Amino acid sequence: MQRTPVRAGAAALLAACAVLTAGPADAKPKPTAEQLGRQAEILTEEYNRTRLELKQAQQALRSAQRQLRQTQADYERLRGEIGELAAASYMSPGSRAELALFAGDDPQAGLDKDAISRYLTAQQAGRLRELVLARMRYEQNAGRARDRAAEIKAKQAELAKKKAKIEKLISQIPKSAGGQGSPPNISVAGSGKASGAVRAALTRVGMPYVYGAAGPNSFDCSGLMLWAYKQVGISLPHYTGAQYNMGTRVSRDQLRPGDIVFFYEDLGHNGMYIGNGRMVHAPRSGKNVEVVNLAGYWWGVYQGAVRIA
Repeated sequence: MQRTPVRAGAAALLAACAVLTAGPADAKPKPTAEQLGRQAEILTEEYNRTRLELKQAQQALRSAQRQLRQTQADYERLRGEIGELAAASYMSPGSRAELALFAGDDPQAGLDKDAISRYLTAQQAGRLRELVLARMRYEQNAGRARDRAAEIKAKQAELAKKKAKIEKLISQIPKSAGGQGSPPNISVAGSGKASGAVRAALTRVGMPYVYGAAGPNSFDCSGLMLWAYKQVGISLPHYTGAQYNMGTRVSRDQLRPGDIVFFYEDLGHNGMYIGNGRMVHAPRSGKNVEVVNLAGYWWGVYQGAVRIA
């Protein structure tokens, strides 16, 4: 069963809004860079999710438009054939008038059962009904796809605004040193795709975290996973929730280098297991891609893992 991190993410977003709107009267300590980074990451993955949905909606729209064009072409061809019948000299004036309904701009006006049975073959009548109904259906589908794309674009803009507010707060806090400044000297055994993805990810250590980025010189957490596996010919979606539903689920005691590990109830963060209880990941805004030990904090918020290759 697919897991959709909606409620947990919504709760975290409310917490982010509370952080942003708290006034002086609250007398609360200023949020730390880690707290702000966590909220920013939640918004980042929400942003990635809506971007993925936008892409899917646009693909659906293009497909509906292709189907509509083909149906329209077929319909126009059959309408022309019916028009030729209406103009034939052997037909009576009354017959031409009735057949002209099928060749007019309002095809539904010609869908009279008696008229169809008198002047069209059964095959022609069935085909005409099929084309008229298909044309209506495809137009409806195209309209829904356009509405969906507009809705997702609006949500994406809203998320970007929230993200910008949190990024502004983060910019006021001194950046941490982050992880290693250059790729670590870590030996990765094996020649398979999983090992290749680990090697690729490790070459990005020291690169900055940037929301919505998927390389080659900046990344968010799911963007790093996408880029690393792309280097070995495997495509992943740019969203932690979708990546969690890829590959095969593996238990913690079965982890192997290359497995993608996920954290927090909303699956808002992930990284790549590299062996010996460590992972490489893009942590948050203000930090760089780094290698960390999972012991302690990360195992405490661990949610699961998937094997991609």
